[in-house]
Amino acid sequence: MKLLSGLAAVALATTTFVPALTQPASAAPLPGSPTADRAVQAGATWLTGQLTDGVVHNDEYDFDDLGLSADVAFALKAVGKDSAASGIADAVEPLSESWVAGFTPGRVYAGSLAKLVTLAQATDHDATAFNGTDQVARLEGLVSSSAPLTGRLEDAGVDTSDPYDADFVNVIGQSFAARALTTAGSPRAADTTAFLLAQQCDAGFFRAQLNGDKADSQQGCTSADTGSVDTTALAVVNILDTEGASKTARGAAALAADWLKGQQAADGSFSAGATEGYNANTTGLAGWALARAGETAAAAKAATWLRAVQVADLAPCATTLAADNGAVAYQPGILATARTSGITLGARDQYRRTTAQALPALASAPAADAALRISAPATAVEKSTVTVTVLGLGAGEAACVSTGNASKSITGTGGSVKVTFDLPAGASTHTFRMTTLAGSSTAATVATVTPPVPAPAPTVGELDAAKVEKVRKNRFRLAVSCDSTVACAGTLTVRTAGKVRVPGKVRKKVVTVSERAYTVAPGGEKRLVLKVTKTARALLAGGPLKVRAVQRATGAQRAVTTFRLKAAKG
Repeated sequence: MKLLSGLAAVALATTTFVPALTQPASAAPLPGSPTADRAVQAGATWLTGQLTDGVVHNDEYDFDDLGLSADVAFALKAVGKDSAASGIADAVEPLSESWVAGFTPGRVYAGSLAKLVTLAQATDHDATAFNGTDQVARLEGLVSSSAPLTGRLEDAGVDTSDPYDADFVNVIGQSFAARALTTAGSPRAADTTAFLLAQQCDAGFFRAQLNGDKADSQQGCTSADTGSVDTTALAVVNILDTEGASKTARGAAALAADWLKGQQAADGSFSAGATEGYNANTTGLAGWALARAGETAAAAKAATWLRAVQVADLAPCATTLAADNGAVAYQPGILATARTSGITLGARDQYRRTTAQALPALASAPAADAALRISAPATAVEKSTVTVTVLGLGAGEAACVSTGNASKSITGTGGSVKVTFDLPAGASTHTFRMTTLAGSSTAATVATVTPPVPAPAPTVGELDAAKVEKVRKNRFRLAVSCDSTVACAGTLTVRTAGKVRVPGKVRKKVVTVSERAYTVAPGGEKRLVLKVTKTARALLAGGPLKVRAVQRATGAQRAVTTFRLKAAKG
């Protein structure tokens, strides 16, 4: 949508309540889901913070923008901020003549006047005595009563000698006039509404501009006209927010809403045209109109897209735009640029307009499947990876999850969102904080120190010996297997099983047959070659010898194996 301001501006209407089209309109705001409430509250807080002495002041060009101030009031009224909206009307009232009247005596901008009367009515002010003037009668006087313009709103006092002056009334201004006069019960309301409905084409859309040739007999839609999403959306809102709107007018709004649905992109956004691209102004107006018309699914898609361009710089994940949290950017690229450079003085006016037009649509943001909260494991081991779960975050809703010096930005899906963090070393309680536009909540995990892994006990392995082992060339072989995670090592000593008489000796004694150290790899087996001592060879010459093999190692349990040695023949 072209961003309009000043004397020629016409913009928004009042509410997001969605009635059946056969029922009277209501000023009650649409009850939002908790996720929608967070987006709306942040946007409303930012908008009210943009007011100076109750109105929007354009700091770049140093003037009070009363048209935009009215837009903000309509947006706040639509989301239930009645007091704030009324306060804006209070501030606009003594300044209103500078908005609706030109510098030439008798010059009156009819579209701005229609919007002014609507502002007074929407905020429960007396439009027949607003700023000491019967503004309703004044508006009635700007409605043509002559064919072919019967019912057309017209500017007063146009200076035909000024090439920059003209009748600036368009279809949006006509829709405000139809709403204002119907609400006031004016006898000119029916003609004004009829002229508005003549601007609707068979496809359902409203064209943006009135016929500039006032002498032309054809003052309604023609085959050459194209649809305007912005104009159609505002016409729908104004019709459905009109107390006492006719059945015909409400039927036209239903047809227009059906056309709007067909213009929505798959991601929920709307475009004002090829040169404008998909943007939050147009998407906001269309989403607002769809909600008012009861098209809740399409309105929810628009709100989800809008939430993705709502400023949410949540510390410690992001801080550049923290002072402007809640504002809505015109397009995603504009928001990305602002996150590095901030919102410049020249861009702030665009953010104000966009937020005013998007705020009512945000009330249709879909609910999540759970209450907003964060959960974390009660305990974990130091240096492990912990998964934190965020619940209740709406689709497109931004959040920051942090712990210690680590932080991660996440975007809601409507379901649970998992976030992982690596815990540092040491026993400690780690607090995980989730921050949204509505505040923060926490969950904690107690980390324990990893217990030291005890060193495997030393083992000597298992000796594999036959009942009788043969000795050849003064040597015999034994196998040691190692069924352990560490190497098996020790000393193998083979001695006679008891005291024996050694040839040439008188007394009996235990004789060492062989001895050697060994090491066997974990899970392996090793064949050991043992050399028989000279004394043992003499004993073997007398026949088989019963022996005992003992395996020893420091800290390991010793193993004893008994078998016989026998000298091999030949």
